[in-house]
Amino acid sequence: MCKPKPGPRCTPHIRARLDNAAARIDSARAALEKNPNHARLRQRVAAAEAAYRDTRALYDSTPGGQNELRTAISAEPEPDRRAELTRRLTAGQQLRAEQTEALRRTQGGVDNDNERSERGEHDGRTDDAGTPREVLEAVRLEPGTAGGAAEGDRSTLPGLGDRGSRSPRLLIGDHQIRPVTDHTLPADERESFAARGLSAPTLYELDRADAGVYREQMLELTHKNPHAASVHVYDETEYRQMRLLVTDDGKAGVALKDDEIVSAFGHKDCAHPKAVQSMIRQATRLGGNRLDCFDTVLPTLYADAGFVPVARLAWNDDYAPDGWDYQQFGRFNGGRPDVVFMAYDPNRVGGMYTPGAGEYVDDYDIGIARTHAFQPGMSKN
Repeated sequence: MCKPKPGPRCTPHIRARLDNAAARIDSARAALEKNPNHARLRQRVAAAEAAYRDTRALYDSTPGGQNELRTAISAEPEPDRRAELTRRLTAGQQLRAEQTEALRRTQGGVDNDNERSERGEHDGRTDDAGTPREVLEAVRLEPGTAGGAAEGDRSTLPGLGDRGSRSPRLLIGDHQIRPVTDHTLPADERESFAARGLSAPTLYELDRADAGVYREQMLELTHKNPHAASVHVYDETEYRQMRLLVTDDGKAGVALKDDEIVSAFGHKDCAHPKAVQSMIRQATRLGGNRLDCFDTVLPTLYADAGFVPVARLAWNDDYAPDGWDYQQFGRFNGGRPDVVFMAYDPNRVGGMYTPGAGEYVDDYDIGIARTHAFQPGMSKN
């Protein structure tokens, strides 16, 4: 059976997840075959394929997955294919060892009785699904092709004093990392957030080499958040082209893809609860001036940071995120919320979101174009 997180996973549980991931690929590819030139469907296929690879790596760490790999290795005549299967087996064994060690450190000891797992039994429990919150712990922004990397010396950025050295090491998950720099809002803004019961933590900018750490935190969130379907996780290569900001425990963060704010997230056990508003505010200070999101609670959060709706796109079942639960999001237009395109207006910081604001457009790319065309002061609502 599955051990308590972050311990090892059982074969039946992960096998079911792997089958679901494979089904999502088939569904995404079928949709793309009908509309081969549709950019968002190509992105959906890429995301489904990346999710399958991640789940397969996890399955390789289970007893059943490793037995399957051993059988395949012994029967494989092709040297290159056999070498790839061996690599997967080694990686799976290493992952399981890391999971076991992580559980030992967390609980001070591990139940080593793996008999039921080896037999493929499961007690019917699922992973911690998290606790639904009024403010989504994960912020989903539309997937797309990553923009160019931030250029220049990132140790001297707008709003930062001369610190003379890199930021201290942080422990995020099992990783010791050294951020390239840190970002803190001015004292008056931090005090304003604190007076409202919101966190405004210092954010640490990761080195490109640590993009995988950011992605791991996003993936962990998708495994335990009831709103997981609304979270888009980019490939690590894409995250390496972004500016990635996290809290000191790595449990909350926000990314910048050129001038677009993406992949904002926050775990429920983050040491800095209710930090989404301040993280978005910090992202605007670093050049973020546009974003898009589902019309759930998110536009209200973003309006607080000065974002105004400039367009909206009606929900389309054909483009629903993989695993979307219409019942889970039922209070938002029956589980079919619009996509809202928002642009930054510094004159609207602390503003309120007007439900339904923004002119409907017929195509996602038109919504993006509206955010690019927006000029501060254009908004009337």
